[in-house]
Amino acid sequence: MRCGTWLALFALPALAACAAVPDEPPRALSVEEPPVASDAGEAAACSALAAAGPSLSLAQPGTDLLDPQWVLGATDAPVYLYTSSATPTEGRVVQRVALDPWSAQPPAFSEPALALDAKHQTIPGEAFAVERLYPLDDDDNFESVVVYRERYTTVFPDPLPPGGFFRTARAWSEGSEPFSSWSQHVGTHYGERMVSFRSSGVEQLAITEVHEPGPRYAMMVGTVSKGVGSSRTGMYVGCATTPIAFDAAWWKGVDEEDTGWVLRYWLFGAALGAPTDWTPGWRPCDVKYPGVGPATTIYLGRYSADGISIGLNGNAMASKEAIHEAAPVARLRMAPRPDGAWLAWTLAPLEDAPGALRVARMTPSGEIALPPITVPSCSTPVAGSLAAEQVDGDLVVAVVETNTHGKDRIVLRRLDAEGTLTWMTTLFPGGKVEGSLSMLAQRGRGLLIAWAERPSSSSASQLRAVRLGCAEGFAPATPVCETEDVIPQ
Repeated sequence: MRCGTWLALFALPALAACAAVPDEPPRALSVEEPPVASDAGEAAACSALAAAGPSLSLAQPGTDLLDPQWVLGATDAPVYLYTSSATPTEGRVVQRVALDPWSAQPPAFSEPALALDAKHQTIPGEAFAVERLYPLDDDDNFESVVVYRERYTTVFPDPLPPGGFFRTARAWSEGSEPFSSWSQHVGTHYGERMVSFRSSGVEQLAITEVHEPGPRYAMMVGTVSKGVGSSRTGMYVGCATTPIAFDAAWWKGVDEEDTGWVLRYWLFGAALGAPTDWTPGWRPCDVKYPGVGPATTIYLGRYSADGISIGLNGNAMASKEAIHEAAPVARLRMAPRPDGAWLAWTLAPLEDAPGALRVARMTPSGEIALPPITVPSCSTPVAGSLAAEQVDGDLVVAVVETNTHGKDRIVLRRLDAEGTLTWMTTLFPGGKVEGSLSMLAQRGRGLLIAWAERPSSSSASQLRAVRLGCAEGFAPATPVCETEDVIPQ
């Protein structure tokens, strides 16, 4: 029986203090004055966050639920939580549940429903990503756009190496007919791994990773315009001998000093071993970059499908700044700000150094606004778990940390525009956390966070979700590490 049940959060004593420490004093930077504030990610005041009730659990007996991903619907409520679940044929399919997290009634997940494409087919769930889809007209009731990996591999067009590919489909839920005449899959993105998938409401940006012999890793950027009927693929970004990290944030502002036009483009961070010349077409890593190394350099830049908004013609990417790290970047997440974007990333652990959580800010012109800061961890961070969102201009980052007893906990931290740690809280899962965290900020309301956890090695993984609401007038205590062991449920 599919079910949603409530579980309680546990409040534990706070024992050790943590504070964000900059690597170096802020230095003078020559940056352009940014355009007027963007409405991307803009939120009403939410100066403090506090847990809003107990956590919500979703389980399907005997079936692993994995890879939870939040997405807003056409309006702020309900929100949807997508997940993948096993099928009797040993494949996986995408499901979703709905939730009205801020209603006067105690929130509860709806019954899980299969996510279907426009051809009434289930959507494969082996590897997928989901984003918000804005309705094209009043008769359009598709709420989400999903990019998913096909279950089989194919021979790519020469000279791409053989491998899998991702398709993009507008999704609707089982039990409700779509009211749109749109009936085709759009967008084919070659690759083995979906690195990032973002939606601006105007277009979707898909970043995939292609595995070459060697091994080598490469990345393609595909833009699906308005979620219907057209796609652009083939922007080749770079190579590395370790998995690539990439994310993007949509930015919009007025070019007051020059044209007065409204500029729209993607701000991005790309962790690579070597960048390409950023032109359409394939550039094999093992041919053009035989000495490429791990993904230790984060290139900051801008991408525009037509190049006009960033002063270039054609499909265009441009970078002015780079951040150099001593260890490979494991995961990178971005969140928009009115004056640019936040970046957060984790470094993979090395033999002589543990993993680390780092943050920075960039301007709308793609330059560094706040130099990289290392955020001290309470325990060992799990590099691939990172999630990040913007709340009232601040950055909220969440990461799984494993203590000396091998137990996981989820630590959320809030940093202001100067990188100062202002708030911190710890959530205690009922088992090992699997995969990445998913976080969603809602304007003036707060945050939602979800994760998959496995209570024991012999049990199926389930989903947990927690609401963190805006708590105006609440003065948070000094950020501290909560180091007590988990209280048994």
